[in-house]
Amino acid sequence: MVSISWNFLIVYTLTVLVATITPGPSMLLALTHGVRYGVRRALASALGNTVASVLQALVAVAGLGVVLAASEDLFRVVRYAGAAYLVYVGVCMLRAPAIPLNAAAAASGVMDGEADAGAPGVPGVPASDADGGPGARKLFAQAFFVAAGNPKAIVFFTALFPQFLAPGDTLARSALLVADLAVIAFLGMMLYAVAGSRIAALLATTRAARWYNRTVGVAFIGSGAGLALSDR
Repeated sequence: MVSISWNFLIVYTLTVLVATITPGPSMLLALTHGVRYGVRRALASALGNTVASVLQALVAVAGLGVVLAASEDLFRVVRYAGAAYLVYVGVCMLRAPAIPLNAAAAASGVMDGEADAGAPGVPGVPASDADGGPGARKLFAQAFFVAAGNPKAIVFFTALFPQFLAPGDTLARSALLVADLAVIAFLGMMLYAVAGSRIAALLATTRAARWYNRTVGVAFIGSGAGLALSDR
């Protein structure tokens, strides 16, 4: 049985919660998926982000985060790959057709512009379901790559876990902290997705949809540029 105090767990949970719900590319993606596809489809997005976050946490717990933090070349490769993917998502948003967002859930491939703009999807992931709109695997993959492409998350976890784990702590204790992180990451994504679904009604005109696409697209491109140009 894992021995852990409630005070310890509350402090850890609040620390992870603040880091998780802070607006960033993943939460912007969750908001966008909530707006375009609704809460139900955004479950796949939340799961993709959660899997990426758990893998990053496991890398940190295993001590590999120290390797990433110490290797300029490896850190740079991961950072540039993540930045390129964010820019790609932003460009897809800019090219997406201006479909009123209260009807976007019924449109096929809006997020990546397959319907009109011909933008490619995530390599190796089916473009969409036959009934219209991106399939669950595509939404999962998009959220996964947006989260996994940020090496600073691994560096953050590498700095975080030593504050709550000591040498000799049991594997079960580490698993509990990672599981807590997974729950928070999933709920944080879903919170933004629900918010997105609530504001979809405000974007029910072609003009509003066009400006939404432009705003979110520029935000993703800006996030990618910021990630590529930022220091550690």
